[in-house]
Amino acid sequence: MALDLSFKVLIDAAEEGVATIGQPTCISIDRIDEDLDQPRRSFDEQKLEELAESVLQHGVLQPIVLRQATEKGRYIIVMGARRYRAARRAGFREIPAFIHAGGSADRYAQMIENIQRDDLNAPEIAAFIADRLERGDSQADISRKLGKPKDWVSRYASVQSMPEFLRSKRAGSSIRAVYELYQAWREQPNAIETLCAAQESFTDAHARQLARKVRTEVRGSPADGKGSSGAQPPRSSAAPQVVCDPQRETV
Repeated sequence: MALDLSFKVLIDAAEEGVATIGQPTCISIDRIDEDLDQPRRSFDEQKLEELAESVLQHGVLQPIVLRQATEKGRYIIVMGARRYRAARRAGFREIPAFIHAGGSADRYAQMIENIQRDDLNAPEIAAFIADRLERGDSQADISRKLGKPKDWVSRYASVQSMPEFLRSKRAGSSIRAVYELYQAWREQPNAIETLCAAQESFTDAHARQLARKVRTEVRGSPADGKGSSGAQPPRSSAAPQVVCDPQRETV
């Protein structure tokens, strides 16, 4: 549970204006509440059990970060919800913590910690990025503050524009795979919806292959994606409404 350098560098970058007061101190677990607005919405039970076992054997090696609540004597978690939950499971009455000097949590710092310590699921990341976009941050801002490539941010930002049947595939497929299907769906919605109805999850390679296949088979067929899978007409007779952009295949 030692804090790795890459994580520390990212946290320092995300928390430029976030300071803690003094040395870590032991705070009663019963005086701590979780932040209801933090990016993480779900916790892997097996990983929590493993972390609780580690805490039981070695203690909480990295203090959590708290801020003072409006109610006197109570605190809200800024970073460290998993360590807090693990300590509770291990039967600890106290946990080492830094007291955050600011009045509110740094959402980017919370997001970075969750990404680095235990990957969030796709819906949680997409919800965070959608929220930041609604609050006026650009995709470039989000990319810089999270230390993630711009195309990574773009994939998650596209989720809010996806149809529900594609969103539902995020649970069993990577965001890259879903994004490949989404790009193809924008050109041939019915064809992609039919494919997704027949399969629960997709690997990156399979999604890319299917997207290419749809783009290839629809040349010369009606734009609804239900054209014949037999011999295709000459390229010159392709229906004018079908536009296949080869650049999309490299996204």
